Amino acid sequence: MKKEKQKREKKPSKYKLWRQKMKSTPRGKAILKLIYWGIFFLALFLFLGITSMFTSDDAPANPPVEQTPEGEEDPILEEEVLPTIDMMQEEVLTSRYRYTYDIQIGEDSYLFEGDKYDTYEEGYKSTQTGTIHYYKDDTGIYQVNMDERVLMNDFYLGLNENFFDLAYLFRVMNTFGLEKDSTNYSTNLIYVASDTEHRYRLIISEDQKHIIGIIIDNNQDVRYDLDIEVIYE
Repeated sequence: MKKEKQKREKKPSKYKLWRQKMKSTPRGKAILKLIYWGIFFLALFLFLGITSMFTSDDAPANPPVEQTPEGEEDPILEEEVLPTIDMMQEEVLTSRYRYTYDIQIGEDSYLFEGDKYDTYEEGYKSTQTGTIHYYKDDTGIYQVNMDERVLMNDFYLGLNENFFDLAYLFRVMNTFGLEKDSTNYSTNLIYVASDTEHRYRLIISEDQKHIIGIIIDNNQDVRYDLDIEVIYE
């Protein structure tokens, strides 16, 4: 009986002996913890890998972005708002601009070419008698001779001085009412206003954003033709 009982008793496995040995020392316990944590993360990694294999490959990572067909405008984009006549007039009055003013009164012709700045303007006046260099500010109009400026009192002789004042011209045109010129077939847009003597034409750029010219004439032989180019800096 005793021998049979001894046969039934099993010896501890090598793993159990090793684990008991490791648990018997602080260092061994630390190693066991590291091993257990390593087994845990390995199992987690395998689980996630297997799960991803069952994820549908057909599902897009990001939903497709709807695109506007070629040739069609995006309905989200707002239409461009064009400036009004008042806004375009204000732009000229408050900006630096380059001008050419071609005037014909009977057989007399005058040409003014210059630049208008915030507080002064400078340019050249040409007539049948010659060309002068002029400078104009709040104190008056001067003829420029090298480094010398001589005050001029006859600069506008024979001309309508009001027609050189854009604020005045805009005020007159707005008072009489600007209407689109239905007889105009050019690429530029033209607005017309008239009083009992003169016809005022306001010329707008092709993109309908800027004033580029003014023409004043009458039924006789007077014509003031002003070209304007606003300088953007």
